[in-house]
Amino acid sequence: MGVSFAKSVKFGAVRFNFSGSGIGMSVGIPGLRIGTGPRGAYIAGGMAGFRYRKSLGAGVKPAENLGQPARMPSQHLEATPQPNIIATVMHEEKSVLELTDSSGDALIQSMNEQRQKTVLWPFAAGALAFSLILLKNVSNAWPGFVMPGLVILSIAFVIWLHWRDKMRKLTVLFFEPDSATTAHFEAITAGTQSAASSRKLQAVAATSAYADTKYSAGASSGLKLTNASCVLGQAPGVIANVVVPILQATKITLAFYPDRILAFQGKTVGAIDYADLEVKNSPVTFVESESVPSDATITGKTWQYVNKKGCPDRRFKNNREMPLCRYNELRLTTGRGLDIYLMCSRDGGFDELARVLRERKVSAHE
Repeated sequence: MGVSFAKSVKFGAVRFNFSGSGIGMSVGIPGLRIGTGPRGAYIAGGMAGFRYRKSLGAGVKPAENLGQPARMPSQHLEATPQPNIIATVMHEEKSVLELTDSSGDALIQSMNEQRQKTVLWPFAAGALAFSLILLKNVSNAWPGFVMPGLVILSIAFVIWLHWRDKMRKLTVLFFEPDSATTAHFEAITAGTQSAASSRKLQAVAATSAYADTKYSAGASSGLKLTNASCVLGQAPGVIANVVVPILQATKITLAFYPDRILAFQGKTVGAIDYADLEVKNSPVTFVESESVPSDATITGKTWQYVNKKGCPDRRFKNNREMPLCRYNELRLTTGRGLDIYLMCSRDGGFDELARVLRERKVSAHE
């Protein structure tokens, strides 16, 4: 899939227009639009073949994955008794603002300021609803159309305010990457699509070590898993002229833009340089206690309780058999504390994405 440069992107009633000169924005109804762009503000209209456009002011022109041997099996953390846990490591604990030195980055500062703005429409909706209830008690002497009209106007105002809140928090990004950056971006996009094709994709929120593997189906560690996703789209609160690979983990969402990675966590945004990103992926043996995905590779079997020889421990009743699956894991880390840990059901599912991210890291250093 190539880099997608859209001529225009619609966000509610607002249309963002992208061109080589910069970004423009317009709002209106069919036949009448008011907008602004690199050449200044304007008003345009048209009907029955007639077209009209009037400038309102002058604008300013804008300035190789090496496979590692499989380790001891892991399993779902919930599948083993808690007293068997001797140590736990939590992942994604760092604030995205600590992940990189972005204190002097005007874009990141602006994005965080926008995302912190108070949403006004719920307060307006509550105040109008309360006012309408009070007015209902005195509206008997009014003409019949007044109260319904006030309700319609109130709803329209709340809808407009809701749209305005979204626009106040929205960041618009425009990219014109060179050929080398475009090639890397296309490769990351393809790698994300490859990872997304796995039938089961999960993020590891915590890793725990076990004291005795006989209570954990022979697994030496337990994983607390949450849903994860790899998609192509737009990052939360951002609209750009490129379709962006987005990786959503437990608490942090990473959006891979041509020039850098943006990390989203709640109402905050941080930036990560490709040069700082450490990428590791490897096969892992996982004791699957749930249904086995259709793309999983089953390498063997174990039991919920095993003895030292790896055979079922006969002292436990209802000692069920469990499959051993060869899954693939991906670790994305930085020296400042990024710790994203993902696992997919397809053997080698992250290989392509890990390879192209390593290549992008090398190119960022050049």
